[in-house]
Amino acid sequence: MIKSIVAKPVDRVELETGFTAICPIDGSVDNYSLRIMYRPRCSSDECTYVELSSLREFLDSFRNKAVYHEDVLNEIMNEIIEAANPSELTIILISEYKGIKYVIERKLNMPNYQHES
Repeated sequence: MIKSIVAKPVDRVELETGFTAICPIDGSVDNYSLRIMYRPRCSSDECTYVELSSLREFLDSFRNKAVYHEDVLNEIMNEIIEAANPSELTIILISEYKGIKYVIERKLNMPNYQHES
């Protein structure tokens, strides 16, 4: 579970990291590069942000999990929305399989959305 923190405003946050999961087709290790870009949701002088340690733990939870690339991306997106409720969110997931680079992206623009826990 990804947690959040509350801090002073910034315009945009960009996170880059890597992690692994298991290919559900052949059982090999999938190595991922992940890029997360979001605009934090703010009220008055405070904004909600993704807490980095919990993000790392969440990504590490895929290490022994057999999961498709698209499902990984959507799980990450759902967790970030639940934790930080950003007004804009873009996630890019990059992997390579047998010499084929695979890049998938998902964007959400939610200026008026309020996630309910």
